Amino acid sequence: MALTSGQRLGAYEIVALIGQGGMGEVYRARDTKLKREVAIKVLPELFARDAERLARFRREAEVLASLNHPNIAAIYGLEESDGMIAIVMEVVEGPTLGEHLQAVTSGSSRTLRQTQQPTEVVSGFSRTEAGLPVDETLAIARQIADALEAAHDKGVVHRDLKPANVKITPEGKVKVLDFGLAKLADPVGAGLQTGPYSNTMSPTLSVQGTRAGVILGTAAYMSPEQARGKSVDRRADIWAFGCVLYELLTGRQCFDPGETVSDAIVAILTREPDWSALPANTPTHIRTLLRRCLQKDPQKRLPHIGLVRIELDEGPAAPAVPPERVVAAPTKGLLTSARVAWSAAALVLVAATALLAATYLRSVPQGAPAVRASILLPEGVVIAGNPSSRLALSPDGRMLAFTTAGRVGGVGVGQIWVQALDGDRAQPLVGTEGAAGYVAWSPDSRSLAFVNQGKLQRIEAAGGPVATLSNAAIGASLTWNQDDVILFTPAANAPLHRISASGGQSIAVTKLDPQQGDYAHGAPFFLPDGRHFLYMAIGSRNGGQGDARAVYVGSLDPSEAAKLVLDGGSTAKWAEGYLLFLREATLMAQPFDSERLELSGEAMPLAEGVAIGATRTGAFSVSTTGVLAYQSDSGVRSQLTWFDRAGREIGRVGDPGDYVSVEISPDGARAALSVLEPNGRSRDLWLYDLSRGFRTQFTFDPGDEAYPVWSPNGERLVFRSSRGGRGDLYQKVSSGVGSEDLLLADDLSKFAYSWSPDGRLVSYNSSVGTPTGSDMWVLPLTGERKAMVLLQTPFNEGQARISPDGRWIAYVSNEFTRPDVFVTTFPRARGKWRVSTAGGGWPRWRKDGNELFFLSPDNVLMATTVNGRGPAFEVGPVRSLFETRARTAQAGGGNYSSYEVSSDGQRFLVNTFVENPSTSPITVVVNWTASLRK
Repeated sequence: MALTSGQRLGAYEIVALIGQGGMGEVYRARDTKLKREVAIKVLPELFARDAERLARFRREAEVLASLNHPNIAAIYGLEESDGMIAIVMEVVEGPTLGEHLQAVTSGSSRTLRQTQQPTEVVSGFSRTEAGLPVDETLAIARQIADALEAAHDKGVVHRDLKPANVKITPEGKVKVLDFGLAKLADPVGAGLQTGPYSNTMSPTLSVQGTRAGVILGTAAYMSPEQARGKSVDRRADIWAFGCVLYELLTGRQCFDPGETVSDAIVAILTREPDWSALPANTPTHIRTLLRRCLQKDPQKRLPHIGLVRIELDEGPAAPAVPPERVVAAPTKGLLTSARVAWSAAALVLVAATALLAATYLRSVPQGAPAVRASILLPEGVVIAGNPSSRLALSPDGRMLAFTTAGRVGGVGVGQIWVQALDGDRAQPLVGTEGAAGYVAWSPDSRSLAFVNQGKLQRIEAAGGPVATLSNAAIGASLTWNQDDVILFTPAANAPLHRISASGGQSIAVTKLDPQQGDYAHGAPFFLPDGRHFLYMAIGSRNGGQGDARAVYVGSLDPSEAAKLVLDGGSTAKWAEGYLLFLREATLMAQPFDSERLELSGEAMPLAEGVAIGATRTGAFSVSTTGVLAYQSDSGVRSQLTWFDRAGREIGRVGDPGDYVSVEISPDGARAALSVLEPNGRSRDLWLYDLSRGFRTQFTFDPGDEAYPVWSPNGERLVFRSSRGGRGDLYQKVSSGVGSEDLLLADDLSKFAYSWSPDGRLVSYNSSVGTPTGSDMWVLPLTGERKAMVLLQTPFNEGQARISPDGRWIAYVSNEFTRPDVFVTTFPRARGKWRVSTAGGGWPRWRKDGNELFFLSPDNVLMATTVNGRGPAFEVGPVRSLFETRARTAQAGGGNYSSYEVSSDGQRFLVNTFVENPSTSPITVVVNWTASLRK
């Protein structure tokens, strides 16, 4: 219904109709309360009749009203009266950009200061043979870019940027109109008319706002993804900006609209702009900017309008070159910093100008500063794994890979995710479930190598099938060179091996030095020549074991001896002419000649408080494009907490600490657990008095001690220790008196899990560095103590728990891809019964053997009644008890036991996550070398 002059709409008195279109009618009105003139856009009647649409509109209008920027026409509020809904806006005097451009190119010389006299000529805006003069065009473009950047930083996408939605005030200021209204409002009739239309009347197309598969936008300016009806983000505005900039320079639309909307869409999807139409005096950097804005693939398009604005402000005033000689070039210019936030389900990068600039950064101006952005972890989301395996930047700086644990948006646990730094969300890589991390990017940044359950595997970063390269691999990091050679560590006590990125036989490329006490090499990193590589030697140092002792340069040429680079050791990487390494928890950088393989100058600090592991492996990564990423010490601790079967907290034990491997003594009086030392480099076993809450230290060796197992009478403990370099089994009396006795030492890393009720056998599983993966073994504690294999298959088995009557053993196997709980006979494995069918781990028996507990993949405690009194094992219905928040491998606690069961099965001691108020961000630094100039 049209409004007439003098008609009232609430407090607003209509003065005159200004214009009309698919989005409704616009009137000049007088605010009778505040005594000012406003513009009122009366929205289609359809809004008032649709309660859901109206509610959505009101919510989103609140966001639009927050856009307080000099280049954005302000929204004052909403007015609802007599069944109509209207947006109250700032009145912007002056012509639209489309009107101004039409006037200039048609020869009428309509000017920026024109109000009521169309023939007035104002100095400074003269007619050109094509579009507007370059200097005038760039002045307008800068203001449009400023407006878009302010809106994008608020999460608002225009979606309908075009010359008709930009006005130029009499003072020469640009005002962008209808911000977000293409998102908020749906036009009457959808504007699907045929026939010629001008750039100012090009229809806005939409049906039901932002649904997938629906076209929304103005045909001549919509991005290819809009034209295909796909969901869009701020990159659609960048495309439209490119179209507007092209039109201002050339005086014609970027894509010929033809006679129908379909013609315009076909042109957008299939044709390239006519670059020869650009004026000869168009600067080279503006030509490059246009090409980057008008990339049909949004992944290749400039990711953030801030980069456009920077280029307009700081771009080089290079002389123009003939169009046929123009090629795409990296964006240059100063960078702006921003905050990067996570959503609960995935990464959402908001206004991360500094981070996104890294996508295209190849060189920066002299004196440009280092810029930092942070990726914050939301509640319940954990980046898991050894610090050196937590995150990896792609060589081109475009993507970040990381390993998550815990439930993330309903998607599994222990999985590799990839975040495009110019994208809006991270994507989990299907097929990497259970991965331990240790990610290496291919040199072309298209593929990933990683370690998963004892295997070295490969997957495309965009997703696809997983290929197994080697059946024997542990962590200790990976690296991949331009000749498709991958370096990895096949076993816990092995040197580095090389293998083709397409698989095959692996060959050792380093030699352990027994005189130096080496027992493993890890953390490899290829230097630029692809032949030499940095690596870390792990061995004895200062009387301790399992510590990084030195960094060397190795070579793929077996005749070339390794060269010592750093005595003291840590994770080391090379970038931008510097060796990056850790000195305790401080990330250092020191000049390093990658050809002469020599350090020079002084080491300078880059970042403090970097997360480190037991062997001084560090959570940092670098690209070849001037980007650094690192994670600070997480500050995550755990709390021993008692729960009943309903999940109600009924008590706590001691103070929060960094605990793993929880085991209660047979009499229920004490708990053994492994505690990370304050230096963050080793774990010792402690014993907790559960009734009084105090603890006493049980082991004191500099190596790591974990996986304690109580004897049936509680008088002894068997545990795993890395003091011998491999992870061997020791025992010690529980009173703490006397020394530890070595039970079993061999070339495999071992993990103890339970003791038979007769006290004669201990179950354990071997390391994954064997052709058959992780296998189940038993060790007799009398006689020759010769270990015997219990279960050896092509799959990984572990976490074996012997039943209270000694007839059965529960264990975990990945026979059906994901880990599940099974039961077989003991002490010889004959037959098997599957307990969990949807994934599970960490089985525990009730003391009477009539109930079996385990954890689901998302850390829910599960229970089932069992009957093992006959020749066959019977499993009852599986039911869930409560969500534990247990600190398991899925929750960043490593592959350790995280809960225990009271003898009656009514209480559970859970090692629960406790997160400090401080977050654990991933910090991304662009142009990090600038910080070394301070």
